[in-house]
Amino acid sequence: MTIPRPSSTFAALSLAALLACGGGGGGSTSTPVPAPAPAAPSLAYTDPTTGTYKLVKDASSSGSHLVLDLLGPGSGTAMGVSLTLSADTAKLSWVDVPAGGTTTTLVKNGTQFNLGSGTPIQKAKVSGNVLQVTLAQKNPTPAATLSGTLLQVALDLKPGLGLASGTALALSADPIKCQVLDGTGTISPITVTVGTLTAQ
Repeated sequence: MTIPRPSSTFAALSLAALLACGGGGGGSTSTPVPAPAPAAPSLAYTDPTTGTYKLVKDASSSGSHLVLDLLGPGSGTAMGVSLTLSADTAKLSWVDVPAGGTTTTLVKNGTQFNLGSGTPIQKAKVSGNVLQVTLAQKNPTPAATLSGTLLQVALDLKPGLGLASGTALALSADPIKCQVLDGTGTISPITVTVGTLTAQ
């Protein structure tokens, strides 16, 4: 009796099944897929909902670079303003407002003050965790309206800290050393309301 030979189609199917099962009796040699790298931490800032002068998040903020706008009360006039801000510099750094600039710009003029020609009255200094900034117009420039963005400052989250999402980060404004030079030439303290800052 003659045993029929398997068709070529059957042989091809058997070979495909053998290859699919890792034929040859050896174990799987596939390389494990590495776990995706964790996302880089970023800064989350919630704007204050009350206050006369407020620090709010600027739309140019991105990831770990947070730009903050000082908003005025919307009424009155001024010739200049100064801020003294404190941050947790174990986790944060005061940085230039336009990230990666070629000149130091720890404070950037907003939309209201006209700093005029020549060397502007635009100063900023970092000492420890404290940032001090001042902007002022020169006489006889007409006083500016206290609406819109008066100035901008910026913070970066320091890399490699491994902070858990939701970690609170300290940021505050000095109630005595934040001041305005009003349209009459009088210097007065102002209360600057700061929002909530966290890592995420």
